[in-house]
Amino acid sequence: MTTVAASREEDQKQRLKQYLVTMSIRTVCFVLVIVIDDWYRWVFAAAAVFLPFFAVVAANAVRPRVAGRRRMVTPQVDHTPLVTDGRDVYVPPDEDSGRRH
Repeated sequence: MTTVAASREEDQKQRLKQYLVTMSIRTVCFVLVIVIDDWYRWVFAAAAVFLPFFAVVAANAVRPRVAGRRRMVTPQVDHTPLVTDGRDVYVPPDEDSGRRH
């Protein structure tokens, strides 16, 4: 057993799988609403209506971060001069650079 959290891709795959299973159950509920002619037809109808809400909420539920893995981020100052920082100096071209010898 390890304490390493699942990767983002693995977490997304798991949530997608759960969503697809839930929506498949919803599809079966729609079919059962048409096929069954008893009082619990309304149970299947309610499931077909409300399952998308639960499927979306479950699919968007991201696992919490592992405790103790948060660290403060200290921004680093980059002293590299930028072209747009206003400190650039115009250097005129040499007079000889355009002539051929």
